[in-house]
Amino acid sequence: MLKIVKNKPLAVVLRIQILFILVAAIIFGYWLGMHGAISAILGGGVNFVSGMVFGLIVSNHQGFLPGEIIKTALKAEILKISIIVILLWLIFKFYLSVIPTVFIGVFVLTVLLHSVALFVVNEK
Repeated sequence: MLKIVKNKPLAVVLRIQILFILVAAIIFGYWLGMHGAISAILGGGVNFVSGMVFGLIVSNHQGFLPGEIIKTALKAEILKISIIVILLWLIFKFYLSVIPTVFIGVFVLTVLLHSVALFVVNEK
């Protein structure tokens, strides 16, 4: 699944996010039960899904003109933010047993993990 994201730094970040989400789900599942685990998975899943979409758009970019690169990056970022807003709304609207502190905490930490991409070397 992550092989479709051709950008190495983004693929590495998505793998790190998956591992973090799984660890958070295990910890909060043990500590707070099923709804803690689900809240952790959903909180991290919002960023993972939006990151996958961002990665797919950036990975499929063709061309090297600065204007094209900026246009693709803006399109990817706008879609990513739109997906985040929609998923946050859907989760809070329909999953009434969400534990907000777990959900938001894991969500924020996976956002911060996204900055790890800056430290990944992109070798060809």
